[in-house]
Amino acid sequence: MTKITIIGAAGRMGRELCRAALETEDMNLVGGTVEPDAPELGSDLGELCGWGKANVAATEEPPEDARVLIEFTTPDAVVAHLAYGKPHVIGVTGLNDAQRARVEEAARNVPIVLAPNMSVGVNLLRDVAHDLSAKLGGYDIEVVEAHHRNKKDAPSGTALLLANAAAEGRGQELDKVAVYGREGVSLRSEGEIGVHALRGGAVVGEHRLIFYSEGEEIEVIHRALSRRTFADGALRAARFAAAAKPGLYSMRDVLQT
Repeated sequence: MTKITIIGAAGRMGRELCRAALETEDMNLVGGTVEPDAPELGSDLGELCGWGKANVAATEEPPEDARVLIEFTTPDAVVAHLAYGKPHVIGVTGLNDAQRARVEEAARNVPIVLAPNMSVGVNLLRDVAHDLSAKLGGYDIEVVEAHHRNKKDAPSGTALLLANAAAEGRGQELDKVAVYGREGVSLRSEGEIGVHALRGGAVVGEHRLIFYSEGEEIEVIHRALSRRTFADGALRAARFAAAAKPGLYSMRDVLQT
C-alpha cells in the first residue's frame, strides 16, 4: 500500500484524486490538505469527494506518515510545498524558470515526478508526435488545444509538450520556430510550428496535432473525457515515486517501469 496525501484536496482535481485513491486497492489515502481558512478544513475527505465516509480529515499540513505527496495546485504553491521533503508527484503547469530550478534542486534529495499531463495516452502521444515529425519532413505543423474557461495558463503545458516533441523530431528548438497564434499579416515561415489555445465552457482538455502538406492532412487528437484520466495517471506516478531514487522524473520514466 502506498500512503499518499493530496495537496489541495478541496479543488476539482484534488477531489478527483481523493476519490481515485479511495477506489484503488493499493493506495492508502492518509491525508489531504486545504488552505488554513478553507471551509473544508476538518471535513472527511471521502465525503468531500462524494465517495462516502473515509475517516480521514482535511488538514492544513500533510501527516507525518505520508509516503508520497500529489498535487495539482499552482506554481507558487508547489515551490512552498517542496519544503515538506517528501517524494512528490506534480501535475502543475506554468512553472517559470526559477520555479522549475527550485523543483530540480529539491529532486536532488527526493524523487519528484513532474509532468504537464498525467494522462497515459497523452504521454504516449508525445512519442508519436516526435516520430511523425521526423518522418514527415516538409509538412507544416500546427498544435491546437482547448480547455475550460477557468484555465489560467496558455498555451497548455501539454500543447508545449507536443510542440517540443515535434520540434525535437526535426532537430529544432521550439523557442526558435514556435508561433503562438496569428494576427494581421502573418505569412507562414518555413519550419515554423504553430501553437494555438482555445478557452471556453467546461472542456476538460483537447489537443490536436496536425500535419499539412499540399496533398494531404494528418491529424492526431487526444480528448480527455474526465479528470479521472489524470488522477489515475498521477496514482501510477505515485507508485513509481514511492520506490524511486532521488531525481527529477517525467511520465515517460513512469511508463517505462
